[in-house]
Amino acid sequence: MIIMEYSRSEVIAMLQRAGYSEEALHELPDPVDLDRLAAWGQEHGITRDGLISRMGGSP
Repeated sequence: MIIMEYSRSEVIAMLQRAGYSEEALHELPDPVDLDRLAAWGQEHGITRDGLISRMGGSP
């Protein structure tokens, strides 16, 4: 099983582009895996589809 990880700075940059705050700066580990990121997003009302939509894409 391959676990995808992203740096916290990559996640924060993506959230900023989508218009979200920088809460991730203080709450997420570095690096963060996709499962943890999904759980964090759920806690803050941020879904994968919602994030894609806010960035101009379609889910």
